[in-house]
Amino acid sequence: MKIKVSPSIMCCKIEEYKSYIDLFEKVKLDSIHFDIMDGHYVKNVMLGTSVYKDIKRLSSLPVDLHFMTYNPEEYIEYYDIQSGDRIAFHPDTTAQPYRLLESIKEKGCLSGLVINPGTPISFIEESIDLIDYVTLMTVNPGFAGQKMVANAPKKIRRVAELVNGRNIDVFVDGNTTFKNSEIMRKAGANGFVVGTSSIIKDIKNFEEDYYKYINNIENIEM
Repeated sequence: MKIKVSPSIMCCKIEEYKSYIDLFEKVKLDSIHFDIMDGHYVKNVMLGTSVYKDIKRLSSLPVDLHFMTYNPEEYIEYYDIQSGDRIAFHPDTTAQPYRLLESIKEKGCLSGLVINPGTPISFIEESIDLIDYVTLMTVNPGFAGQKMVANAPKKIRRVAELVNGRNIDVFVDGNTTFKNSEIMRKAGANGFVVGTSSIIKDIKNFEEDYYKYINNIENIEM
């Protein structure tokens, strides 16, 4: 599977959105990661519908919307999500995860499940024919800057083995540092949500940091 990098826009200063987005397009990133939190499923609140509209106005890149909310099917309807974007949610937050995946596909979007450190991967097995990607949380969701949980590499490997032979991306989200990305890649991840722990640090160095990051991952022997 192709290596894909998706920067988390919540890690960018708002006054630097346009400059960062221009750089994201310049290096041809896979997508822009967009976190939506309801303050209940996770103890944080972000990002709103107006921010999504601004990003779509500023960029032609796909947006990867990650719903960290209870009843994500309701929140999804608040956003005028465009065909070609990605929508992922936590399967334990809705009574009908299979139906929600179907409705995402009907919107012309790629559909994904987000699996927390303590969430069983059996959710993936039951919906595997409707999934385009899996995002494995390698920290507990809600806040940036956390350390990778101990079971992350083993869980990445289990999911990679589960989807082997299918056109399903395995993304990782959380503390995807330069060093950790090597561990995650060796375990089977091919998609990386990146933030302040990796390449969203200094906009002046973003392009250089990005190429160092992705070249290192691509050169890892599997």
